[in-house]
Amino acid sequence: MQLKISTDIGILFLRLISKLPFVFIYFLSDVFYFIVYYLIKYRKNVVLQNLKNSFPEKSHREIIIIRKKYFKHFCDLIFESIKMLDMKKSDYEKRMLIKNSKSINHYFEKGKSVAVLTMHYNNWEWTSCLPREIKHRVIGVYKPLHNKKFDVLINSSRKKQGAEMVSNSNVLRRIIRAEQKKEPVFVGLGGDQTPPFFHSLWYTFLNQETMFYPGPASIPKRFNHPVFFQIVEKISRGKYATRFELLVENPQDFSEKEIMKIYIQKMEEIISENPEFYLWSHNRWKHKRPENVPLQN
Repeated sequence: MQLKISTDIGILFLRLISKLPFVFIYFLSDVFYFIVYYLIKYRKNVVLQNLKNSFPEKSHREIIIIRKKYFKHFCDLIFESIKMLDMKKSDYEKRMLIKNSKSINHYFEKGKSVAVLTMHYNNWEWTSCLPREIKHRVIGVYKPLHNKKFDVLINSSRKKQGAEMVSNSNVLRRIIRAEQKKEPVFVGLGGDQTPPFFHSLWYTFLNQETMFYPGPASIPKRFNHPVFFQIVEKISRGKYATRFELLVENPQDFSEKEIMKIYIQKMEEIISENPEFYLWSHNRWKHKRPENVPLQN
């Protein structure tokens, strides 16, 4: 009962914040940054270690500067995600530019679905507005939260602009249904989260041994869906642009290992350009590779 009341109060509080104009949203973000970075010191050591391991060539001073920039962006991201609860189509049109939707829609005209690989970089949440220009049925794959009420709240904001949210445990069934109906779908797959420890796919990512979900390679290969990579760029505070880059047109001509390595290389390339926009406070490398599990080289 106490948890239910706390959840209801929390949701009400978030909905009230989402009603504020953007100027106040970013004022709150600045205040929150001071609290998180200087007072609470939330995961500062985790971020520091992740950055050091990922960029051994950088000096301690460079790492500290990146960490500070990261937390400023991270606080913006939190409040931008809250603001989604009240954002309208016109807000997204001003704040999320979709650059080359024609490269995706080309496959819709051919009746083909596409797999779009993503990562937790810049504001990935606002890309839920893609149905504005993408002709495919846009499907976002997500990992459900333990708190069901917050899960419903977050996904309701993601679906407002026409995206369909499918849990990672149901995505395969959803794609099979689309294939049977000959429904071209755009499937957004993020592979940079930490999977459960029973997964056994380990690659080198950002100079570290890293466990990956198999989906970003196995799903497009199974259905031979062209594989794109979605890049989100920050234009200015509160304004982003997204574009798509074709990685593999015929996945069945490649092994799953090759597809994963192409994906990982592209992520590393983008992250290295502006590392402060990646999700460093996520404890991505908390697991260590068992000795009996090979590293995919």
